[in-house]
Amino acid sequence: MSKKGDVVIVGAGVIGCSIAYHLAKKGIASTIIERESIGSRASGKAWAVIEYPAYYLAMASRPNAFWSMPEGETIAHWQDLFWSAYYRMADLALDIKEKGNVDIEYGVAPVTLVAVSEGWEAHIKEIMSYMQENGYYEYEWLESDDVKAIFSSINLEISGGLSIPQLQVEPYKYTLGLAQAAEAMGVVIRHGDVVGFETNNDRITSIKLASGRKIETDIMVMAMGPWSSQATSRLGKEIPMTIALEECLRIKPLKKFPLHSVVGGVEILSRVSGDVILAAAEVRSKSQYFEMKTRHDFDGSLSDEIKTTNIEAAMKLLPELEDSELVEHRGDLLAYGPDPFYHKPVMGRIPGWENGYVATRFGGLGIHLSVGVGEIMADLIVNDEMPLQAKHIFECLGPS
Repeated sequence: MSKKGDVVIVGAGVIGCSIAYHLAKKGIASTIIERESIGSRASGKAWAVIEYPAYYLAMASRPNAFWSMPEGETIAHWQDLFWSAYYRMADLALDIKEKGNVDIEYGVAPVTLVAVSEGWEAHIKEIMSYMQENGYYEYEWLESDDVKAIFSSINLEISGGLSIPQLQVEPYKYTLGLAQAAEAMGVVIRHGDVVGFETNNDRITSIKLASGRKIETDIMVMAMGPWSSQATSRLGKEIPMTIALEECLRIKPLKKFPLHSVVGGVEILSRVSGDVILAAAEVRSKSQYFEMKTRHDFDGSLSDEIKTTNIEAAMKLLPELEDSELVEHRGDLLAYGPDPFYHKPVMGRIPGWENGYVATRFGGLGIHLSVGVGEIMADLIVNDEMPLQAKHIFECLGPS
């Protein structure tokens, strides 16, 4: 297999592993350096759902909504990254199973946003109107009786709900599967804590590890999530970001739960494994989310209050979950953009460095965006120039 020099990727989260996988598919065997273990941080603890991208576009179009940004910035500029996973994940799951011998628990299930109040109903219908007006038709309005036919114990007065497609994977297995599939194609994964770099003019020549070892490199890719900024600052380029702690619960219902997720004051996400994820009951607005969850001290301690809030909200919406077993309370640190551009990732060549690249700041969408990011970052590295089909994305998201 070609090596295109020595490509070193720092970070074995889902972004780093996806870049390595896509490079390997193009015949480039890279080396991944990871200080802990594959998918041990946020990548392995995510909700790991791939929403119908039109839903995000609809949300981003509403002023002051969670996904909106000011001054003409919008996720619409890099929406191809969203659509890539939506259309490619099924085939990717098969390839990972074949090459990496991992079943990533890929599944397709609808999610229904239920109208639990007049205000929430208006919000949902705005989303539906956006889809209608912009040519997105993969949705269905369910009447109240339709929702109750799926969730017989639903405990709130609802007037109906908007049902849209939602894909899912098991986050740790997906990240591990990418890594093992990449290894099967020649990628090497090594343990090490990167503490510095050796350079020559505008080129990074080697990566220094805490052990004292040096790894020579012709191309270096930084994919360390929240820790990317600290690392790139050693190259004179600190990437501004907001560090936030996201968490969720995994429960096992006493009786079989429908493979259908529901959102109404809490996200109740049904998994192909039979488990259910509870999340986001504590979130009221974008400003409140970041005020509550920002962790610039990198404190990853989980909150008992958030755990209780999500359990109570889920029981209120669906009492049938009351006897469920709490399997796991999990979460970790995420890298978002700086206020107010929280949802703007960074990816591309590190300014001032001919052979240095970075991909970070994907917030809670690392799993969803990993497919598209891995593909176009591999194209950029292999061709040593922006691929035409992704030129606008790199122009929008390149570090400056």
